[in-house]
Amino acid sequence: MTGNSRSHQTGEAADRLKPPPAFIAKFLALDPRRVEFRVRGFDLADKSHEQRLESIGKAFLRGYNLTLSARSFTEFEQAKDQETDLLRGFFIEGGAMGSALVDSLPFRKAMLPRYIDRFAGQFPILVYAGVGLTISKLAWRELGIMAELDPFYRWLAYDGLGYHNMYFEPDKTLTGPKRVLEGYASRAYDQGAGRGIWFTSGADVGKAAATIAAMPSDRHSDLWAGVGLALCYAGPAGAPEFLEAKRLAGACAANLATGVAIACTARVKDESLLPDTREGISALWGLSPEALAERVEAMRQSAASSAVADMPAYGSWRQDIADDFTTVSTG
Repeated sequence: MTGNSRSHQTGEAADRLKPPPAFIAKFLALDPRRVEFRVRGFDLADKSHEQRLESIGKAFLRGYNLTLSARSFTEFEQAKDQETDLLRGFFIEGGAMGSALVDSLPFRKAMLPRYIDRFAGQFPILVYAGVGLTISKLAWRELGIMAELDPFYRWLAYDGLGYHNMYFEPDKTLTGPKRVLEGYASRAYDQGAGRGIWFTSGADVGKAAATIAAMPSDRHSDLWAGVGLALCYAGPAGAPEFLEAKRLAGACAANLATGVAIACTARVKDESLLPDTREGISALWGLSPEALAERVEAMRQSAASSAVADMPAYGSWRQDIADDFTTVSTG
């Protein structure tokens, strides 16, 4: 056997997946109607917003459900490429959730580490946040899942957990006590809850602001950061909405802008930036999306190489972005 043949065989083995038995896959599959807003009971005033946000949820479920039937990662690549610019990242996010869930089944070759290797380079925010949605249902897997994640981005798993709880259990999440998490994990959780608020409010900046205002003030900064990320990555939102969100965020405007900047970087990285989003980013930051993404990535590399007491590198990165926005806004 030649060296090339061995490499080809190794590549095929790395690409190959073994889906769960059909009866298990059927039990774990999620109905696309689960994310329809009439089912969720979300209050929407704009029908176009409903269609946009539902399409995002359904793309997520397409990625999730494919983990239950795909026999290779090549199938994921091909399916991903069929998604629109808006939806590709959400499809990958759903696949990350599904990969972590499938790994909880016995007698299987781990899927999640290979999924991360395949997709986290281009979609780091979506992959690590997607993993976190699994933790809400498999609390016993939390430590095992977290151990498999990149030390810098691992906090996004708690972001995903917060998003899940706000999206699927909004009344309980809004009125009940904050989930008991220690240290920065509790902040990451609220950043995800803020993303969820964008969806439960029907992508209405005013409703999102009112929801945050009704919650304890010590949570506002991280909730606004989550709204900023969803406003930018999910939309629909253009310059007027970005600037209105800045006004309503008030003292938390830099946190909102941090979420926008991270979402902007993700969109530039996966080459999926939409025209209305481009206008909104430039209106808020006074920079082109590409210039902002370059700036944010430089801050990420700096934060990753320096340790700060009582603050993970991921948290330092976000704080550096917020400080930079304050400087840009007042400079």
